[in-house]
Amino acid sequence: MPESKSDARYKWVMLALLAFTYFLMHATRQVFNSSLTDIKAALPGPTDAEWGFTRTAFLFAYGLAVPLAGIAADMLRRKWVVVVGALMFTASVFGTGYVDGFVGMLVLYGLLNGIGQCMIPASASSLIAQYHTETRSTALSIYQSGLYFGIVLASVLSGLLSEYCPDTGWRWAFWGFGAAGIIWTLALAIFVRDTPPLVHKAGEERASFKEAALAMVSKPTAILLTFAFGMLVFGSNCFRTFMPHFLRQSVEAGGFGVDKFWAPIHSVIWFYLGSFIGIGTGARLSDRLARRYPAIRINMMIVGLALSAPAMAAMVYMPSLPLCCFMMFVFGIGGGFFDCSLYSGLFEVVAPRYRAAAMGVYLCGAFLIGCPATAVLGYVGQHFSYQHGIAMFGGTYAIGAIAVLAARVFFFRRDRVETPV
Repeated sequence: MPESKSDARYKWVMLALLAFTYFLMHATRQVFNSSLTDIKAALPGPTDAEWGFTRTAFLFAYGLAVPLAGIAADMLRRKWVVVVGALMFTASVFGTGYVDGFVGMLVLYGLLNGIGQCMIPASASSLIAQYHTETRSTALSIYQSGLYFGIVLASVLSGLLSEYCPDTGWRWAFWGFGAAGIIWTLALAIFVRDTPPLVHKAGEERASFKEAALAMVSKPTAILLTFAFGMLVFGSNCFRTFMPHFLRQSVEAGGFGVDKFWAPIHSVIWFYLGSFIGIGTGARLSDRLARRYPAIRINMMIVGLALSAPAMAAMVYMPSLPLCCFMMFVFGIGGGFFDCSLYSGLFEVVAPRYRAAAMGVYLCGAFLIGCPATAVLGYVGQHFSYQHGIAMFGGTYAIGAIAVLAARVFFFRRDRVETPV
């Protein structure tokens, strides 16, 4: 059926609404990473490993609850799953600004925030995929770009607040993003349509979580992509959480002695500049070549992971800050190549009726695999060095690249959905 003018306009309006929601999700995640040194000073007592466990709790709650988000999408409609999730995570972020100890941070920022955020990606990406067919990689990449802008802006604002309000700046960051998100939730409730799922046969609705899980287990490519995504979650959370702290360390401790304003900015601006270039370039290539080269999206994931592995390992051993920033830029390009196919690559081997629930399986597996990362690196950094720890966990990208390469060589041709609309 030809696309109506109303749908042609709305699909981009919807994309903008969901992309800004994704922006808020990752901005609020980065506030913790960028402000960790100030939070540790304001709330003394917990060890580095315990602070790392706060992020581990977030990832664990996210991964464990995300399958329920797929089920909720079937029961409550995708729009309302997004709205409820947005309200829950923004309210918990706002409340985090009031915590006075480790337990409050663990519960509000770690657990409740993780449960709220997990409700959004599966429903949002399914809505985007339903409206965007020929422009799917581009649309999902625009959605994914909200991650980059959110993290960069949160780092800049956190640095400014840390500079001018050293005692309470981190609290104002949580309050500001939390309040903005609560207001934005109203916009989602008003302007996002209550779109029913695709119906491919008479009376056929989207599959249940159980059906989607069984469908994914039958596809070795989907299993290997989930494992590779988990390796990326592991490595990227190590980088995002502790790179600002590493840059602020003295040269004697392996860092570069960057001041508290510039450390969070340097830790993200170069990486996400590279990511923005990588995801834009990769998305356009994927959309243009997908019909002629069906495996292009899988190939893009391999290239991205293979490029990221040596860049992450090398950045912390560079002899100067400019060279470290250049390697973060290269690391970002690799991440962008992977991100441009993060969802569309999975959709190549998952039938349309399974996508919303399959996203729950995909995210659940990846986040449960990656959730120990920050607690482990916190322990390594506390007892050994963040320099060696960050470099060591660059190897997770290499393991992920091998997994996707195996999927591409041995299983993709058989597993691919012939008409991935």
